[in-house]
Amino acid sequence: MKVDRRILRSVSEFSIFKYVLVAYLIFFILYVIIFAIIGLIGWAMLASSGITFQELINTFMPGLNMNQMLGGMGLNIGSGALGIILFIIVGLVASVFAAALAALSTWIFNVVLRITGGVELRFTPVRVEYQGQNSGQRPEQTSKDYQMNY
Repeated sequence: MKVDRRILRSVSEFSIFKYVLVAYLIFFILYVIIFAIIGLIGWAMLASSGITFQELINTFMPGLNMNQMLGGMGLNIGSGALGIILFIIVGLVASVFAAALAALSTWIFNVVLRITGGVELRFTPVRVEYQGQNSGQRPEQTSKDYQMNY
C-alpha cells in the first residue's frame, strides 16, 4: 500500500485566529440563547410560585444575601438589563482574547516545527468502489484515489 507523505512546516496564525474567533462566537451565542431560555423558564416558575430568588438561595444557604455581597464589592449590577448587557460585552471581548491566545499558541507551535523540521503527515489511499460493466475487475489506482486535504 502506497502512503503519500508530506511535511507540515508551519500553520497560519491568522487562519487559526479567524477559526477560533468564529467558533468561540458561535458557542457564545448558543450559550447565551440556551441560558436565556433556561433563565426565563426559571424566572417564570419563580414568579408564578411567588418565591423570590433571594428566598430560593436562602433555602440552600441560610444567611447568604447576594445583593449585600455584590453591593459590598461595588458590583450591584448582577440583575436586570444592565447585568445582561455587561455579560454579553464581556463575552464578546473574551472571544478576541481567546482567539489571540490560540494565535499565540499557533506561533509557538510554528517555532517548535521550525526547530524540529516539521511534522510528517501520512495520507493513506481511499478505497474507491468501482461500479462499471465488469464489476469483478478493479481499475488501476491513480492519484485521484488518494485523499489529500492540506
